[in-house]
Amino acid sequence: MNLRQLSYFIAVAEHRSIVKAAQLLHISQPSVSTQIKLLEEELEVQLFERRPEGTILTLEGKEFLGYARSALDTLDAAKANLRSRQVTEVGTVAVGIPGSLSPLLTLLLIEQVRARCPNIKIKVETGLSGHLANWIIDGSIDFGLVYSSSAMVGLDIELLMTEQLFLAVHEENAGPVRDMCVDGNISFANLQHIPLVMPSREHGLRALVEKVSSSIGVRLDVRTELDAHELLLECVLRSTDATILSLAALRNSRIPESAIFAAHIIDPVIERRICVAYASDRPLTRTARRVEMILRELLKTESKGGWWRFTSINE
Repeated sequence: MNLRQLSYFIAVAEHRSIVKAAQLLHISQPSVSTQIKLLEEELEVQLFERRPEGTILTLEGKEFLGYARSALDTLDAAKANLRSRQVTEVGTVAVGIPGSLSPLLTLLLIEQVRARCPNIKIKVETGLSGHLANWIIDGSIDFGLVYSSSAMVGLDIELLMTEQLFLAVHEENAGPVRDMCVDGNISFANLQHIPLVMPSREHGLRALVEKVSSSIGVRLDVRTELDAHELLLECVLRSTDATILSLAALRNSRIPESAIFAAHIIDPVIERRICVAYASDRPLTRTARRVEMILRELLKTESKGGWWRFTSINE
């Protein structure tokens, strides 16, 4: 039994004529007769009787007509539903973006989703990378960007890009740091001579910096711990302390870039991995995939803008 046989059967039933059905379907009369015969053989019942008034449904044919129409209606509804999804996505998507990337990406993402997918409602959560990972796992958000150097239980993680970190200090206090720099670069070993304000050890950035520090035997002078990302640069401006951050965080602060001196950290560089993360046991919906694609595009565009130096997109 196939869709063609059901279509031929319904046409004959509605027009009470194999000839008329064949004309309507733009096929030969023998083709219609053959398919009806095959259908009757499979069902093991007679579907039509030939009478002077036309080709009439038997009792079994009348019963089967309802099933045939229902089957075709269901398939038509499925096609319409799937095709509509090709045109527009509908629903709510919750996205997580780390604090250091949120000023750069959040408003751009909202604007792009509104312009390109007006039927999608978007919710953006910001926070520490570890918190975002937990929110993805428990279903509070659909997916998010996380900083990750290794696999995380309960999450599927895909590398999007890498970025290298910088030392940032108030321009007015930058003299000693400038003296340690060569061509805008500062050796990691020299960081031990600079007072720092940094997030606590629970923060992914701090953990990454401490890992590099330990690997080369350098002890950092972290005088202040501050987990409020938006206040790190404020603290730098109000003290002689420096901090370690990404260019994305520096670019999107409310502080003029001219007020901050930033030096690229080398020997070794501090490289951070920006990944997109999903719950391993919960595939993304088509709507969420659409938002995720837009977020990927924004990251790629910003990375190629010239200002975000020492980044690499994972193509």
